[in-house]
Amino acid sequence: MIHDILPHVLNNEFKVCDPKPTDFVIRYDGAKTLLKKVATSGQEGASAVGYAIPRVGELLALEGKTLADFEGHYLFSIDDMAFFLDDSIEAKPADTVATPEGYEFMGSRTFRTMNPVERMGGATAVHIAHWESLNKFCGKCGNVTIRGDHERSIVCPKCGNVVYPRISPVVIVAVRNGDKLLMAHNIDNPNPRLFLISGFVEVGESLEQAVHREVMEEAGLRVKNIRYFGSQPWPFSDSMIAGFTAELDGDDTIRMQKEELSEAMWVKREDIPEYETDVSISCCLIENFRRGFTL
Repeated sequence: MIHDILPHVLNNEFKVCDPKPTDFVIRYDGAKTLLKKVATSGQEGASAVGYAIPRVGELLALEGKTLADFEGHYLFSIDDMAFFLDDSIEAKPADTVATPEGYEFMGSRTFRTMNPVERMGGATAVHIAHWESLNKFCGKCGNVTIRGDHERSIVCPKCGNVVYPRISPVVIVAVRNGDKLLMAHNIDNPNPRLFLISGFVEVGESLEQAVHREVMEEAGLRVKNIRYFGSQPWPFSDSMIAGFTAELDGDDTIRMQKEELSEAMWVKREDIPEYETDVSISCCLIENFRRGFTL
């Protein structure tokens, strides 16, 4: 899964430090991130365009600047590779931010095509950048906020209101009906493949209650024997996902919620194609069922 980056180690404790030219830099415009275009090998050896996270030194060089001119702050490190957030575009409208030649502002899904370190590091950095971009002003008194100086937080210097990074709990569940798995496609997912039922946890709900509710809301089905499978950070939606397995309880007639899903169906184990498990817990749950492991 996305956080499984061994032998590399994420060091996300708060600290203040200066960048090295080889450190990664995230330039975020409020929706997209500046990435460097790189040549990759496509199908049958054909050249294709990929993307990489730029380094501090190369971006400064493009702009005729030195390390002394760098405007940004430290986020975290993976091993000795630090990630910094570029503060130089904070006061600029997103549509006026310059795009250097050979670079492009891309959506967060692009990180999923990168190597494990840049995938995890880039997505996590943008999670923090997005949170910071939403808290420029205090939600309590409206005053301009500042970053905390001893922990990862946003602080209002006027009223003292403190805001911490937003991490929304999500549940995802593999529902078994004999040798069939409940699979679905969310209307907002650009990937055409079928995945699993999932959703955000509501206020006052346990994770297990959220599983019951989401399956009933999206597929009109009851479940039993809910068991915890595992969890993963999911920076693409500012979330922490808890994965579960469950069994159908009663009638197997699917009543699909068309406002959320474009497809929902029971799929036999032998009809499920192989899913790559290096990014999402959804694929891990599907592969767990497809390979015949106990749910």
